[in-house]
Amino acid sequence: MVSGSERAMIPGAGFDWFPLANPGLISIPLAFFLGWLGTVLDKNKENPAIQAEMAVRSLTGIGAEKAVEH
Repeated sequence: MVSGSERAMIPGAGFDWFPLANPGLISIPLAFFLGWLGTVLDKNKENPAIQAEMAVRSLTGIGAEKAVEH
């Protein structure tokens, strides 16, 4: 806990938005929802040719370059 209890990092402060001991009950589903919403509302269109090339490259390594010395 960060605030609002004796064992919290800041015991005297109470800046929680909802009184739960585990804020993951709200924040994790909210993060998944916002990630989905961002994906649905994204205006970028993917190029199928580049997607196919990247699929082959990631699965087989064909076309990937070797490491270089910097």
